[in-house]
Amino acid sequence: MAPAASTARSTALANTGFRRRVILGAAVCGIAAFGLRLAAVKLQNALLYHPRPIQGDPYYEKVVSQTSQQLQRRGYRVQELKYTVRNQTQKAFLVRPEQHKPAPLWLVFGGNAMVSADWLPFCESILSFKDAGVAQPSFLLVDYPGYGDNGGEPSPSSTLEASQQALEQVLRELAESPPQSVNLLGHSLGAAAASQLAAKLARSDTYKLPPGRLVLSSPFLSIDAMAAVIFGFIPPWVLRTLVTHRWNNAEMVPKAALGGWEVSIIHPKLDEIVPVRHGEELFESIQAQGKECKLLKPEGCGHNDCVFAALRTYAQVLGLSRL
Repeated sequence: MAPAASTARSTALANTGFRRRVILGAAVCGIAAFGLRLAAVKLQNALLYHPRPIQGDPYYEKVVSQTSQQLQRRGYRVQELKYTVRNQTQKAFLVRPEQHKPAPLWLVFGGNAMVSADWLPFCESILSFKDAGVAQPSFLLVDYPGYGDNGGEPSPSSTLEASQQALEQVLRELAESPPQSVNLLGHSLGAAAASQLAAKLARSDTYKLPPGRLVLSSPFLSIDAMAAVIFGFIPPWVLRTLVTHRWNNAEMVPKAALGGWEVSIIHPKLDEIVPVRHGEELFESIQAQGKECKLLKPEGCGHNDCVFAALRTYAQVLGLSRL
């Protein structure tokens, strides 16, 4: 009987040791997977988002002060609009005419290294192209969560929620003279923020306003497509695993067009960051649905300077200039 008991104890100990090794191995794999995911999130955020503060930055404080004075001479004023998203305070700049009359409202979204203050000189400059008789538009310059003076973290979902809250707040602010239309302008990453909001609004009757213009400046097809441009040597399935923030214009822009938004795409031929083919494919996808779309390809400028180098083109697409 003793040898049998000894064998049973040895078997039990072996089974216990095996279970411990399995548990330990699973724990190590779990920790490794968590570490890989954490590294992937950090890499993704480093590639996608480059937030900068406004308050306390001497450059931006100067821009806000000087441009506000220049806009005042054009009959405009700049005011700060506040709202809350996920218990975090958000701020946006509202550029509005002193005289309250019904006019188009533009929500403006910047690229991954832009903040709302970067658009103030754009607003001041583009108004110089406005034809006589064209209504004076208002501009809401939106910062993403985590950008400018905003709390929170940027992501497609938090940005969509913030965009909706910003729109609701500005409509309350302009309630005495409601805008004729709500329009969206986005550059680069901002094109994705604008298109997902347009697609969302196309499915909602909350705001009782018809879809307006959707102007996409240097839009990419999707983050997956951009990752393939930057990291072409990495297999697509690996990129899809690492990139979890699914900014997808290829999906959202056609939905927005079907929902009634008047889509225009401005994509410089020499765009060195987002290949012009991305804008062309979005254009083709809208046309394939039987919807109208404008595609303009300014020359002599690239991704980072096209907004100011092609101001007349933007003024035409925004409906400020007929030439």
